[in-house]
Amino acid sequence: MFHVQSFNPHPLLRHCVDSYLIVSTDQQEGNYAESSLLPNTTQNLVLGLDEGNTVYDCNHSTFTSQHFIAGPNDGVCHVRFFSGMKKMVIHFKPGGFYKIFKLPAYYFSNQTRDAVEFLGKPLIDLTHQLKKTSLYSKIELADAFLLNYLQKDQKKTDRNIDEALRLIEKSRGNISLRELELATYTTKRTLERYFLEQVGLFPKTYSRLVRFGGVIRSIESNLNVKWRQLADAFGFYDQSHFNNEFKSLTGGSPQDYFLSKTGYEKIMQA
Repeated sequence: MFHVQSFNPHPLLRHCVDSYLIVSTDQQEGNYAESSLLPNTTQNLVLGLDEGNTVYDCNHSTFTSQHFIAGPNDGVCHVRFFSGMKKMVIHFKPGGFYKIFKLPAYYFSNQTRDAVEFLGKPLIDLTHQLKKTSLYSKIELADAFLLNYLQKDQKKTDRNIDEALRLIEKSRGNISLRELELATYTTKRTLERYFLEQVGLFPKTYSRLVRFGGVIRSIESNLNVKWRQLADAFGFYDQSHFNNEFKSLTGGSPQDYFLSKTGYEKIMQA
């Protein structure tokens, strides 16, 4: 069983950070819980409040580092959480990780990478302090850590990308690349380059995942899903197109997901 506590970041960070999560599991010694994390557009900085190997990446057949950077992911991630697992997850908004750390987002697409490799001693010092302090002091420490990075590098990110992200969200992923080019006064090549750098995905892939996320939220909030209406509402050509898109992203049908949705633990995604 998972225990999740959620906290808001400092107001100056809210354009970059969605939330802080404290996640733990109460599995018995030697046991694990296996979860499927759905495709998502966001990045996470995961800080170990535990010791040893407690998170196993089934996709890559390896334990993650104690502190790691993950995502975005355009496929399902299968993960095992072992007894004693306790993590602080900094859940970034799309493009938010790049705004703070100026590290290309594509470094982390569809994988996890050791956070110490990229953030070094400041991260090690932070994690040592996090393990010693109270819950609310942990939030204050994380705020201070991120604000320091944000304020020491005032390099501006491309506002056209922020506008493109806004338009994709507003249209629920139903917007063409050509429409984005015209609305942001940029070329296809420039859009794709900046999206990969700041978001970690191509614009078309990002749009697909935004639409997929809307579909999932609709399924989660409905006890009686009308599949044809759902497909129409999210701009699919027909039921077959909807089913094929869903299967390409999850490996299963919408109906399968609806019947087994309580088995999906989406603790590290929007």
